[in-house]
Amino acid sequence: MKLTNEAGFIVALLVGLVIANFFPRLAEWLKEAIRPELYIKIAIVILGAFLAVTAAGKLNLATSLLIRGVAAIVEAYLIYWAVVYFVARKWFGFSREYAAPLASGISICGVAASIATGGAIRARPAVPILVSSLVVIFAVVEILILPFLAQTFLSNEPLVAGAWMGLAIKTDGAAVAGGGITESLILAKAASEGIKYQPGWILGTTATVKVFIDIFIGIWAFILGWIWTNHINRDPNGEKAKAIEIWQRFPKFILGFIVTFAAGLYLALGTSFEPARVTAAIGEANVFRVIFFILTFFSIGVLSNFRKLWQDGIGKLAAVYLVSLFGFVIWVGLAISWIFFSGVKPPLAG
Repeated sequence: MKLTNEAGFIVALLVGLVIANFFPRLAEWLKEAIRPELYIKIAIVILGAFLAVTAAGKLNLATSLLIRGVAAIVEAYLIYWAVVYFVARKWFGFSREYAAPLASGISICGVAASIATGGAIRARPAVPILVSSLVVIFAVVEILILPFLAQTFLSNEPLVAGAWMGLAIKTDGAAVAGGGITESLILAKAASEGIKYQPGWILGTTATVKVFIDIFIGIWAFILGWIWTNHINRDPNGEKAKAIEIWQRFPKFILGFIVTFAAGLYLALGTSFEPARVTAAIGEANVFRVIFFILTFFSIGVLSNFRKLWQDGIGKLAAVYLVSLFGFVIWVGLAISWIFFSGVKPPLAG
């Protein structure tokens, strides 16, 4: 079809949506293979090596992006979680059992955060499942809208756009792939104006933000578990949250990301291999990252059976998500991205 990889993501998403909503028996038959969280984690581990080779050429800039990314997610999520929890409790009357996983799902990192929070506060299993389904639906909407808004209004601030994708889109798969679409769109627009940015930096900014958010999940689940077991729903047996839970809820795929990043950086900087050979090798591995991105998008689509989700009673939860996401989460994320990344530009190609 002569499409770019990023356009292929959208095609995969649309095919998945068609299967979910018009061919439910086929979607059921595919159920065992529909695992977006697995596919995106594999893709992110592969992405680590690609980002390392990109960073090797500009270590000072890469280090600056890491520091800015940490600062941005701390600022964003201390604001996000509290406001979403307040909206769910005070405006929509949800119980704590629903409000906490909903706040984590909308503010931290979608599916993984809502499930970790549900487990930490001992919510009924149906609660994080409903929230996770909601996250997937809104991720679809965001993927189809936000990258094009970024190209229109943030083409002169490409790394602000990359960070915004990481802070606004609430699943790993959708956020990182949204960063890839944003990079493709902005690089194309910049090239038409005679500016040729080095590829990888916009996507790298999105991925950096998301990785730090994922690290935050285990810590936040432990904090909530401690609050719930000590002050809200005290365990009759006196059981309290334990520090080991931080490790148990820590997303282990991040260790894979760190290993591939370190290996890529070592090959690019610390060996006798020619840089061109290392770049070519990582480029071959990057093909598999794109394949797993496409599987992620397809899986997200197949999971989005809108009629079934509505029957499950997702309407009121969706109202909270709609108000929170489009009322302030997207715009606070944009403001924080601007504060920490404005004026920072990717290196020029060549």
